[in-house]
Amino acid sequence: MPTLSRKLLFFIIGIGFSLASIAGVIKGKVTDAKTGEPLVGAIVEAENGKFKLKGTVNLDGTFTLRNVPAGEYQVKVKFTGYKTPKDIRVIIKEDKEIVAVGGFELQEEVLDLGEVSVKTGAGFKESDNGVRRIEKNSDYVQNILSQKSIELSPDVTVANSLQRMSGVTIQRSSSGEGRYAIIRGMDQRYNTTLVNGIKIPSPDDKYRYVPMDIFPSDLLERLEVIKALTPNMEGDAIGGVMNLVMKSAPNKETFHVFAAAGANTLFNDRPFTTFNQGVINKKSPAELHGAGYAASDADFPRSNLNFTPLSNPINLQTGVTYGNRFFKKRLGFILGVSFQNNYRGSNQILNAQYPGAKVLLPSATGGSLVNNYPEFSDAIDNKYSTQQRRVALNNKWDYVINKNNKISLYNLYVHMDEFQARYSADTDVNTNPGNVALTSRSRWQIQNIYNSTLHGEHSLSSHLKMNWDAAYSIAKQQIPDMAQFEVDYVKTKNADGSLSLPLNFVSIKGMNRIWSHNTDKDLAGYLNFIYNTKIHEHGVEFSWGGLYRHKNRDNYYLKYSLSPVSATTQKYSNIFAAQYAFNTQSGDAPTGDPGTGRNYSIQEDVAAGYGQFKFMATPQLQVLGGVRVENTDQHYTTNLPDNVNAQYGHIYYVDVLPGLHLKYELNRKQNIRASYFRSLVRPGFAEIIPQDVPASETDAYEQQGNPYLKHTTADNYDLRYELFPKGADQLLLGGFVKRIYNPIETVFSHYSVLGGNSSPGTYILTPTNVGNVTNYGAEAVITKYFGKFGITANYTYTHSATTTTKSYLRYDSVAANTKTDSVSQTRPLQGQAKHIANVALIFKDPKIGLDIQLAYVYTGERIALVNIFYNLDTWQAPYSQLDLSFEKRIVKKLSLYGKINNLTNSQTKFYIKAPYLIGNTLNKIPGQDDPTHSIIVQRDLYKISYLFGLRYKL
Repeated sequence: MPTLSRKLLFFIIGIGFSLASIAGVIKGKVTDAKTGEPLVGAIVEAENGKFKLKGTVNLDGTFTLRNVPAGEYQVKVKFTGYKTPKDIRVIIKEDKEIVAVGGFELQEEVLDLGEVSVKTGAGFKESDNGVRRIEKNSDYVQNILSQKSIELSPDVTVANSLQRMSGVTIQRSSSGEGRYAIIRGMDQRYNTTLVNGIKIPSPDDKYRYVPMDIFPSDLLERLEVIKALTPNMEGDAIGGVMNLVMKSAPNKETFHVFAAAGANTLFNDRPFTTFNQGVINKKSPAELHGAGYAASDADFPRSNLNFTPLSNPINLQTGVTYGNRFFKKRLGFILGVSFQNNYRGSNQILNAQYPGAKVLLPSATGGSLVNNYPEFSDAIDNKYSTQQRRVALNNKWDYVINKNNKISLYNLYVHMDEFQARYSADTDVNTNPGNVALTSRSRWQIQNIYNSTLHGEHSLSSHLKMNWDAAYSIAKQQIPDMAQFEVDYVKTKNADGSLSLPLNFVSIKGMNRIWSHNTDKDLAGYLNFIYNTKIHEHGVEFSWGGLYRHKNRDNYYLKYSLSPVSATTQKYSNIFAAQYAFNTQSGDAPTGDPGTGRNYSIQEDVAAGYGQFKFMATPQLQVLGGVRVENTDQHYTTNLPDNVNAQYGHIYYVDVLPGLHLKYELNRKQNIRASYFRSLVRPGFAEIIPQDVPASETDAYEQQGNPYLKHTTADNYDLRYELFPKGADQLLLGGFVKRIYNPIETVFSHYSVLGGNSSPGTYILTPTNVGNVTNYGAEAVITKYFGKFGITANYTYTHSATTTTKSYLRYDSVAANTKTDSVSQTRPLQGQAKHIANVALIFKDPKIGLDIQLAYVYTGERIALVNIFYNLDTWQAPYSQLDLSFEKRIVKKLSLYGKINNLTNSQTKFYIKAPYLIGNTLNKIPGQDDPTHSIIVQRDLYKISYLFGLRYKL
């Protein structure tokens, strides 16, 4: 290197060291003056006329300005919606040093309108810091997921967002999408869904619980899971309550818009299967032409059974939200619109099991006698292709009349079209070489929920307040023309031992077309009074009120079964050439089959009243207690004949639900809570109707209702320690006990509620009260941020045990026949996972506008299906999933975001805890992992999906 170059290099390095030696560091903290919450993202500037340095506030409220040259500076803080605080003077001396400027406490801006004051600050109701404050100050035990966390999460529906919360697992659909929530190990039937505190009906055709995948998550302000009910809440939840708090009118003009696209890698390996949806009539032939109409083959189009491939379909997601205030901030308005069009699917292996058991004699097992062995009939290869199209609108108006009166109108509409094509190859495992049935099924499921709530808040005096709600809600589901046909192939052995499927052995089977729809409509009124006074210088709050809800539930069902014309000679080439007709001799009815009890109507009236008190027994101890009374009155009618038991019915009951909640404030950052409340759960609608659903429509087993089913009640106890050290940090440690009376489970029964026993060897899934059960567990939640890095984790342990009588099939060598013994078996509640865990690693840098989250969820094994035979329950295997999401600011208000799900390619598996006898030639079923310990009865493969998009926020 030339001498001049070396001198120049040393001079530059020397200047660098010289500057570094006189550079300093300025540190501090920025918080809300009222709440002490960190103002994450606030801008901090240090300026002295020569130099100007800028930084942002971290997740824990701290900021650091590095490499500050020596000199005197004015440190300023700016944050939208807050008053600019007074500058702090800082001097950096000529030697390197760290200067701590202390804390900036910012005041929210308030616009004074005479009688009305409107806050213009952010309020933190959508932030992690804000929901921590809500949790801390709440009167009851709850967990909350903020809007910011939902945006950053890898999830686009409320169902999938729920799995990130403490004590919550999700039940997945056949496409791998989360659908129902299980809270604290309690099956979805034990949970209730609210929107803005108002109970909504379900579009489900059988149950009360709401499918949570119908809600796009981008319309939420926050997601609450309430785990302890107070007397002023509706009492029909044992596991918990999911409250979807939708976005409300902002304090200033707000505009958000986003758009994203992605794909599911499952369709890299096989095409997505679609069908013509435009030919489907939403009304059945009987609805179009009148009851008694004799349909013909011409009434049923074929294009919806002609599956066509679609290569690598693109998932789309977009939404826009606009809100503002008018008339000097008195009138607030927000409108949110969301649209999603997602293509999902699964490759499924299903080994269909007879509900019963059998005895394997020595000749079948190589010399070993095996009692009570599960018996399988078919090995089914299912290919699901599901297109989900969601549209949602969220609208709210609020008007501040004066300082004593406020009124609001809220409207929510959510709609989902699900188009599903299922292609099945069904092999009979009990024949050699075995026949193959190829079945094609198309289904269009339409679900929507609409809720409109008028809400009022009034101060009647300095001591007395009143609020009220008038709510109209309606939920609908429609499955028009669910079409299915079957073609059977007979396997034959060739001379070399291989199997072939010659076309001359093709056998055309029947074609079914089903129309069904249901409506669940609520009219509800709520009225509450709150009276504040003092007793012996202690502030006391008394509240009382109630609700009345009138519900109408209607269900329609009609099935058409057609037989092939000249089945023995007709060769199958395609669905358009296949010829079908109604064969009345074999039972086909041109007027359609209305099902057994599938057409019904239910009227339900719920009247409730409560009284509640709240006071500070000591400066640290808050006591809240009271009692609620709920009266349930149900009437139902069906289309069953008069000679069927419980063809119509009247069910009524009254529940008294006391509650007591204690909250002891150790200091400003710590609480201890103890709660007791009594609650109930009403059976599902179809569960109390004596209807019968054939196995061909459930993808599994025949099902029926039970009009003698009792509703479930429970005594619930909670204890929780809470620590909120700063910002979004938290530590929650708690335990719970639930004593459940008359819990409901779906179990196999050989008795038909339509009269008498079912055919020999047939078992029907029936909702049944299984006796009293105690469910207990523990929960732990921790969230901790270290500057730009954070970790949030939760773990829940749940345990329950119920003992029931089961059958054990054995071979009696003396009598030389089989016998069935009755034995007792203890097991957990259906659907309960003993271990649940979530961990998320988070990186947030407000300065460069980068957020990253790596999220992991684990759900332990749980019973999916209860068998009537000993040790033959079907368990869902432990499931874990790893997801990644990120958001990066491109310019000031525009960012790029991405969501990648199922990085580890997790599968859902179901198994029986019994060894698989490989030598048993009658049960050659595929998909086995560890045949010495378990038998895989089902596995679902979903693969990785991803989404990338842009988000703009004003």
